[in-house]
Amino acid sequence: MADSVSFSLVSVLIIMGISLAFAIGANDETLSALVGAGVVKFRIALIIGGIATGFGMIFFSQNVGKTVGEDILGSGVKYTDIMLLAVLISSIIWLIIGSFAGIPLSSTHSTVGSIFGVLIIYSLTQGGVNPETALNYGKLLEIVLGWFFSPVLGLLVTFILFKIIAKIYLTRLRGLNQIEKAEKRFNWILFIAVIFAEVWVGANSAECIGIFYGILNSNYINMMQYWFFVVICGIFVFLGIFFVGRYVIRNLASHMTNARPSEGVILQSSSALILMLATFLGLPISHSHVIVFCIIGLNISQKKEIDKKGLLKMALYWFLTFPVAAILGGFLYWIFVLFGFS
Repeated sequence: MADSVSFSLVSVLIIMGISLAFAIGANDETLSALVGAGVVKFRIALIIGGIATGFGMIFFSQNVGKTVGEDILGSGVKYTDIMLLAVLISSIIWLIIGSFAGIPLSSTHSTVGSIFGVLIIYSLTQGGVNPETALNYGKLLEIVLGWFFSPVLGLLVTFILFKIIAKIYLTRLRGLNQIEKAEKRFNWILFIAVIFAEVWVGANSAECIGIFYGILNSNYINMMQYWFFVVICGIFVFLGIFFVGRYVIRNLASHMTNARPSEGVILQSSSALILMLATFLGLPISHSHVIVFCIIGLNISQKKEIDKKGLLKMALYWFLTFPVAAILGGFLYWIFVLFGFS
């Protein structure tokens, strides 16, 4: 009976992990700049962008997946199916709250926060587990520092990149004809920059891969099954972009028709470089946070006004994400333990 319950829970985790991959694709806005510029047809952009994101998730997400699915755990600690279930449910609840508030929250912050809360309650409710060793606090510190440094780095890289391109190229253009010709050349550079960005969005958006890594590390599935589900996640992130993400992309693209392709190249290149660096370091970061600060960096470099009130509201929710997700995750796991699941 216990085995059948465990099998059922693992099956639920697998379905939720794959659904999370679909949701990651459904909420990806990276293609908006490309669609807004009208470089390629909408359907072609969705297909190419979806393939790039799936490719990144399948081939480059393992470092980040391992961090979420194993490295953040303390020595000798392994996920149980109930722990993973509590992490997934609490992460989803907070993200839904953020969606209703109209705030682009980080699924990465939410997932890691939930893991923290669950592990603390796990250590307090399971005999012989020390809260001081239940987590790999060194790895957790690396992740949190990555959350703070990656947006700031995005701002700085964007600011510097714009200044360099403006000095060596943009400011030398004379007349409307030269500017229009230059921006048309940037259209195709934008195409490459967006596809490059999509690869690293898929690679770093590895919460779903982390769940499967946790299932693997707890010996619920074998390595062959793990890679099968990684490929499935790559396919579902593509499906998420193609069938649902199109609405987000089209909506945002409609507000970007007057945006210069050169600005899009700078924003996408900057965010992609930050995501690539973090992915190789195995650090899950927030793409939405990075791109927001890249936009701020671009506005500062162009001496444009910044929406400080809106930024303050986002910062408040970003700051709250980790502790709220931790409390939700810990509370849910405590409820499960209370009812005899552990």
